[in-house]
Amino acid sequence: MAADRELYERLVADEFTGPRFELFREELWRYGWRAMLKWMGDGTIIERCREHDILFSAPWPEIEEIKRRPDIREEIASFCVHLALTRFIELLEVGYWKPDKGATLRTFFIGSCLFAFRDAYKNWAAGYRRNLKLFLGPAASGELVEREGRGLGQEHMAVLRETLDLILEDASMEARAICELMLTMPGGTQEEVGKKLGKSRKSVERHISRVRARALNLAAAGTILRPSTSSAVTA
Repeated sequence: MAADRELYERLVADEFTGPRFELFREELWRYGWRAMLKWMGDGTIIERCREHDILFSAPWPEIEEIKRRPDIREEIASFCVHLALTRFIELLEVGYWKPDKGATLRTFFIGSCLFAFRDAYKNWAAGYRRNLKLFLGPAASGELVEREGRGLGQEHMAVLRETLDLILEDASMEARAICELMLTMPGGTQEEVGKKLGKSRKSVERHISRVRARALNLAAAGTILRPSTSSAVTA
């Protein structure tokens, strides 16, 4: 804390310009960048935000997607740290940071990063959800039922609708998009479905496996009839 106090006094004397200030900015950038990447990578980022009373909706499928993809983590971290650093310097310039409050400069900056993560996450999630909705409709499961249930009686249609709703009840939008494409691309490969969604074959395979596992668990519990083990999409 004494070292931070001395550094802050020198930055104020330099009017937040010059080589010392630039080195300070670079060090903070690296510190924030590494922290954000680590917490997004191990999935603890939301917990860190909540520790600072930064509350917002973050569905677990989206957090899992962030954990899985380093390109997304880097995109969010870049947006986050840039925004946080800008705000942080502004607060320093008006004397908001006080060493007698007990927070070091790094601790204070991490708080800024977590607040910025909320905005960075929302910015990314808006685009992510928008892209997925291009493949879904306002009532995707209903549309799937109408397409797959043509020629069936009303009773069978009702059963099919209820079954699909149950299977996809907790599915992510990405999983729903994959199921949509599976039914519109009979005989298509997982790689082809992935290309349309900008995902790898392995990603498609993982989502399909989760949906199948849920269907089989529901069938084992007697909630639905046992689904066919065949797939509309081949490997």
